[in-house]
Amino acid sequence: MNTTISTAIAEVLTEVLERPVTDLRPEMRFDRDFDLDSYMFVQFLLGLEDKLPGLRFDPETIGQAGFNTMENLVQHVEASLARAEQAHA
Repeated sequence: MNTTISTAIAEVLTEVLERPVTDLRPEMRFDRDFDLDSYMFVQFLLGLEDKLPGLRFDPETIGQAGFNTMENLVQHVEASLARAEQAHA
């Protein structure tokens, strides 16, 4: 897993959940393992946007079901950041 993205995810989860989050694994689920409801998940994604320059989630396609595992979210973020980088190249 991408260390920069994983670290950002842990930091934002810590802020949203108001408790330390460590030892993230690819199979972890945001709803089950962190008990994020839809409101908290949106807060989490907005926090990630603030933490990772160039990252933007499309409000039309944003949804917890689409990338509810750590692995799916990291893959989505990597692809989004790569597209943003290409657009600015």
